[in-house]
Amino acid sequence: MRALAVLAMVFVLSGCGAAPSGSPLPAATPTPSMPSAAALTALADQVFPLNTTFGYYVECINLKENGAARPGGNDYSGCPITDALRARMVATQAHFCPCEQNPSVDRAINVTPVAGGGIASVRLYHGNVHAELVILSVNGRLLVDDLPAKGDAENGTSTPITFQDKPSSTASPTAQPSVLPGSRVLIVPWYHQAFALSCESASLRMALAYQGIATTDAAVLNIIGSDLRPPTFDNAGMHWGDPFATFVGNVSGSEIALTGYGTYYPTIARAAGVLGGRVLRAGQGIPPADVYAAVLTGHPVVTWVTYKWVIQHRRDYTAFDGRKVAYAGPGEHAVVVVGVTPTRVLINNPESGPEWISKSTFEPVYATYDDMSVILA
Repeated sequence: MRALAVLAMVFVLSGCGAAPSGSPLPAATPTPSMPSAAALTALADQVFPLNTTFGYYVECINLKENGAARPGGNDYSGCPITDALRARMVATQAHFCPCEQNPSVDRAINVTPVAGGGIASVRLYHGNVHAELVILSVNGRLLVDDLPAKGDAENGTSTPITFQDKPSSTASPTAQPSVLPGSRVLIVPWYHQAFALSCESASLRMALAYQGIATTDAAVLNIIGSDLRPPTFDNAGMHWGDPFATFVGNVSGSEIALTGYGTYYPTIARAAGVLGGRVLRAGQGIPPADVYAAVLTGHPVVTWVTYKWVIQHRRDYTAFDGRKVAYAGPGEHAVVVVGVTPTRVLINNPESGPEWISKSTFEPVYATYDDMSVILA
């Protein structure tokens, strides 16, 4: 914003300064042109482009790596920014938003052209994150020069946090992030499940990464173990392995073909502890309100739901060890709740990617396995 104000001051002094009598008039200062709204919008689109493969919005940083920083730091080559802003961002390895971890499925751009540049206001995550871009024309090219205020997705439920890349005196007084009461998005990385049925292990892997613990689906599965015996049937119904004790079936198998199934909260909580993670709570009967409260206080939650959020009919079975098992297969699935607003939850889905789900959709599906969760610190 300061750069635009300085430009405006130059224009005023050039137009109002009087030359001494008889002195030649100074050369006229060219008036910077006014960029079009379409040009400013196109620049903001470069900063927060659409990933057409997955259908969500990312940021211009590390485009080739799809969000993974290269050795030696982030790659800003895809960002239309001034050299000064680039130097500041490189120095702190800054990001425009948490899009490199949890991509947004929505984006709204509003622009204000001024002589020599303009302002682009970009809102993501249903308005919860606000990035304001100060744009200058540099040698005929529009570039982002400043970020006077940026909504931080990693915030509490009361006072919004703002980031200042320049001293606070240069920030626009109106540039404040919009944060809904009771809203928070945790910067939890998204990982695709490594095996056909390793959704629980992949979900734990994501939650542990939030604690700074790196692991793999295979490492989690090695801790959990597996019961490869196929199911049997008698007059009492189906009998299979105990997902409360181990992984049931082949992790590369099929729920439909009954060659593989999954695992439940005790094994995931146990693996988290073995890997150095801290579990705050694990079990069934953890109500949705407690899941939301956990996220609002900074804790990702591994939850058991159904594939594609379909309401499934329960057909519980008795495990080989005699335990009664909540079963609604095929279609058992585990995901990580990483964000919450008054009406929606942000899900890191290990099968399909980050997605916003309404609470009205989440809650009945979450009830399928008796409100089963593992809350990580």
